[in-house]
Amino acid sequence: MSGKGSKECSAISEQWMGERKRRTADRGRRTVFLILAVSFFLLLLLNQPSFSQDISFNAGVDKTEVGLDDQITLTISVSGNVKSIPQPKLPSLEGFTVYSAGRSQNFTYSGGKISSSVTFNYILAPRKAGKFTIGQAEIVLDGKTYRTNPIEVTVTSGAKPEAAPTPSSKESVQRTELQGKDLFIETVVDKKKAYVNEQVTLTLRFYQGVRLFNNPQYSPPSLTGFWAEDLPPRKQYYKVINGRQYFVQELKTALFPTAAGKQTIGPAELKCTVEDLDQFSTRDPFGMLNRDLMSLFRQGKPQVLRSKPIEIEVLPLPEMGKPQNFKGTVGDFKLTVGVDKREVEVGQPITLKMKINGAGNIKSVEEPAIPELKDFRIYNSGSSENVSKDNYLVGGAKTYEEVLIPKVQGKYTVPSLEFSFFDSKNKSYQTLRSEPILVTALPGAQAYPTEIAQLSKQEIGVTAKDIRYIKISASELKNQRGNLYKNPLFLFFQLIPLLAFAISWRYQRQREKLNSDIGYARLRRAHKLAKKRLGQAQKLSSPEKSKEFYGEVAKALIGYVGDKLNLPAHGLTKDRIEFELSNRGVEKEKIDHLLKLLDSCDYARFAPGSSEVTEMKSYLELVEKAIVELEK
Repeated sequence: MSGKGSKECSAISEQWMGERKRRTADRGRRTVFLILAVSFFLLLLLNQPSFSQDISFNAGVDKTEVGLDDQITLTISVSGNVKSIPQPKLPSLEGFTVYSAGRSQNFTYSGGKISSSVTFNYILAPRKAGKFTIGQAEIVLDGKTYRTNPIEVTVTSGAKPEAAPTPSSKESVQRTELQGKDLFIETVVDKKKAYVNEQVTLTLRFYQGVRLFNNPQYSPPSLTGFWAEDLPPRKQYYKVINGRQYFVQELKTALFPTAAGKQTIGPAELKCTVEDLDQFSTRDPFGMLNRDLMSLFRQGKPQVLRSKPIEIEVLPLPEMGKPQNFKGTVGDFKLTVGVDKREVEVGQPITLKMKINGAGNIKSVEEPAIPELKDFRIYNSGSSENVSKDNYLVGGAKTYEEVLIPKVQGKYTVPSLEFSFFDSKNKSYQTLRSEPILVTALPGAQAYPTEIAQLSKQEIGVTAKDIRYIKISASELKNQRGNLYKNPLFLFFQLIPLLAFAISWRYQRQREKLNSDIGYARLRRAHKLAKKRLGQAQKLSSPEKSKEFYGEVAKALIGYVGDKLNLPAHGLTKDRIEFELSNRGVEKEKIDHLLKLLDSCDYARFAPGSSEVTEMKSYLELVEKAIVELEK
C-alpha cells in the first residue's frame, strides 16, 4: 500500500508541476502580448502630429484701400501650445513706413500644457499711391517655419478718409513755431466757456517724429475744480505738419466744472527718451574710437514735454426760471417711473422704480423727491447707475427704488414725480413729470386686530365667564416652603420682560433715527457698504476686468468717505477729501495714505495695460486696512 501511495503522490506532483509550467507559459505569452500592444500604441502616438505643434499663424489688416494721408493697421496673431513665441519676421514693405503699435499676450494652462496667444500690431503709413502686396510674415517655432498669406492693398491719392478740421490762425502760428521739432504735445478743449457741470472735452495729442527708446511717462494735468472721466478709446493716426509726418496719439478726458468762475487746466507733462543722432556726429574724427560702439545704440536722449495751461470760463447756472426742485443736473435726460404691482394687501410692499437716463454727468444725478404719503411707510431700497461714453459723450442711466407699504386698506394715488435739469444747448431749465399711479390696498392679516378691538362689553363678559378667581387661604400660604419673591430665579425671570422692553425700545429708536437722520444713517452704514463694494470688486479681480475692479474700489473708497462726512460722493475731489478730513481731526498720515491709494487706483484705471491678480489682491488688502484705520 505504501508503494502504491508513493506512486500516486508522485503522479500528483508531476501533474501539479506540469500545470504550473503551463500557467507560467501563459503568463509569459500574455506579458509579451501586452508589451507588443503598448509598443504598437506608442508608435502610433509618435507617428501622429504633436499637439504642441498645433500652431495658428495669421495676418490681417483693418482696411484694404486707404488714402495717402491715412494708415493701415496690420495685425499678426500667433497661438498654439508653446511656452514662448518670438517676434515674427516682417516682409519687405516697400511703399510703407512701418511703426510698431504694441503687442498683447495671453497664457492659459490646461492639462499640464501651456498655451500662448500673442497679437502683434503694426501701423503702416503709405508713402506713395499704387497697388501693393503685404508679403508673407515668418516665424520659426521648434525648428519649423510658419508663414502668413499675402495681402493686397490699394493706396489712393484721393481725399483723406477722415480729414482733420482746418486749424485756426492761432493753431497755425503755434504749429509753425513747432517746425523741426521731433516730439511735442498739446492740449485742446472743445469749448472755453461752459456752465457748471457741463461737459468740456479735453484732448491731449502726442506728436512723435522719431523713434522712442522706451514707453513715455505721462503726468496728467492738474484738474482742480473739475470732475474728470476718461473717454476711451485712444486714437492713433498719422498727420503731416509743415511738410513732416508725425505719428499722433490722442487721449480724451471729459471734464465737468464744479464751481463758477475762472478755472485753469494745468499743463500736462510727458517724459520720454529718444534716439540721440547727435552722438554720431563729432568734430573729432577719431572721437568714436574712444567710445564703446554698443553704447551708441543703447543710449538715448531724455526729453520732457509740457503743454500749455488752458483757462476755462465757467458760467453760473441762471437764477431766472430755476425750479424749486432743481439739484444741479446739467444735460439732456428722460424720466421713467413705474411700480412692480398696483394691487397688494395691507402691509405688503410695492416697489416704486424711478429711472433717469440721457446725456450728462450721470453720477451727479440725484433722486427725485417723493411727496409725503401719509398712508404708506416708505423705505429706500437702493440705487444703481450705468455710465456710457459713446462718441466721447458721457451719459447713461441711474435707477432709484423705493419700497411703499400701505398701512390701511383703500385706493391711493402715487402723485406725479418731477425731475428738473438745465439744458445747456437751449440754455433753459426743463422739468419732467411722470403720470400719477393708482394703487389698491386690500384687507390683509392686519385687519384681525381691528375686529378684536371692536368686541362689545357683553361679548367680553360672556367670554370671561370661564375665568375664575382662585383664593388661597392664609394658612395655605404659611405652609409654603418660602416666599416666592425672595427666590433669585423668580427675580431673574421678572427682569427678562424689562430687558426685552429696553432692547426693543432701543432698537426702535435706532430704526427711527436711521430713517429720519440721513447723515446718521450714512455714518452707521458707511463701513458695511464699503465692505460690500470691496466684496464686489474682489469678484472682478482678473486681468481682463482690471479697469472694472479699480473702478469698483474707487467707488468704495469715495463712497465710504462721502458717507462718513455726509457729502455727495460724486462731488468729492481729492482736495475736498483732504480738507474735510483735516477739519475733522484725522491724522495727516492716514489722509496721505488714503489719497495715495486713490492716485494708484486712478492710474490703474486710466493707464494702458492690465494688472495681475496678485497685484489686485495686495491692493485690495491695503484699501481694507486703510478703511479699518479710518474707522478707529
